[in-house]
Amino acid sequence: MEGIRAFTVMMKDTEVIRVDFDALQYEVLSEKYLPYPIKGRIHKIPALSAAGTTYDMTQAILAARKNEEAVVSWLAGRVLLLSRANAKWIYNLFRFEQVSTAEQHVKIALVCRAVSVLDPYWLKFDDDGDISWSSVDVRQNPLNEIVAQVALHGKSLTLQGSPVTPELTTNGAYAKAWRRHSDASLWLYKLGANGNTESRIEVMCSNLLDKMNVEHVHYEAGQDEDQYVCMCPCMTTESKAILTGMEFISYCNVNGMDPDTRMFEIDKESIYKMWIVDFLISNRDRHGQNWGFFYDTETMEILGCHPLFDHNNAFDIDFMRNMDAPYQFGEMTIRQAAMKAMGEVDFHFTAPITREDFITDRQYQSFRKRAECLGLKM
Repeated sequence: MEGIRAFTVMMKDTEVIRVDFDALQYEVLSEKYLPYPIKGRIHKIPALSAAGTTYDMTQAILAARKNEEAVVSWLAGRVLLLSRANAKWIYNLFRFEQVSTAEQHVKIALVCRAVSVLDPYWLKFDDDGDISWSSVDVRQNPLNEIVAQVALHGKSLTLQGSPVTPELTTNGAYAKAWRRHSDASLWLYKLGANGNTESRIEVMCSNLLDKMNVEHVHYEAGQDEDQYVCMCPCMTTESKAILTGMEFISYCNVNGMDPDTRMFEIDKESIYKMWIVDFLISNRDRHGQNWGFFYDTETMEILGCHPLFDHNNAFDIDFMRNMDAPYQFGEMTIRQAAMKAMGEVDFHFTAPITREDFITDRQYQSFRKRAECLGLKM
């Protein structure tokens, strides 16, 4: 990792792990606060003496390489991908080389200190002096409007102000940006790829979920520079961080746990309700980045599933036609998963659902048919 500076991974103001790629140093300072994606992946590097054997040297090098791989993959996973809408414009703004390599992603993470709205981890460098979490926390500090404009609208602008921004660590496929409202709350604005179709579907699904006994993120329709956007409040807090489903599965596998067993031990009700929702709204886009868990940033305890979100690809035409499309959970079809879930939890509508709740008649008829299949009365 040539050119990468040494740094300390911080959890708020707690030092977690000291990293120096060149010196092969990976000193865990707080086992408790290690990020979940690298828990169980940091190996102690054997001390070498003058009488050390070739075998000892080889083992030390292997341990160092495994540690580097763990830290690099964690940092790289925090950085937006070039496949995200307007990502190339963001890369241009920071004069980043437009390549999707782990090394490039680490360089980007270093520029923005790997600050994310998902959790309170960040990077502290040797020459930072007395800098603290309050200095870099995007919840407490002004957002960079230039970066937000580029992220949402793909503008060609010149960077001004601090490069610490959540835009560099917000993934997904669609154009989006974080905005601060007048009450100081943080909101995510998202544009659709085909006019405003996806954004309208996101708001429609949110309104439908308002009529179900399911925890979910509430989306509202809005305008940004005369363009229709869907917007939602940030669901993490200073004490509640997110462990994505993909990170959770990796953590379980590395640490000898079965992910399926563990996720039901933590919050089977929310998992089952997610299966039912995905069937009802013909959601083809449930993946490891849009489901997961909250964890307590003080105790590191996994608390339960975070609210459902990201349904702008629901009511997919092919999925509406195929009630038995493959589902990512349990090697079942999406209908089998929903029917199994109905026998495990109390799922019901809390208000009448009518044709007026849908954009198209096709969406309404598909939803009604699937509700009848599950014995649900609209």
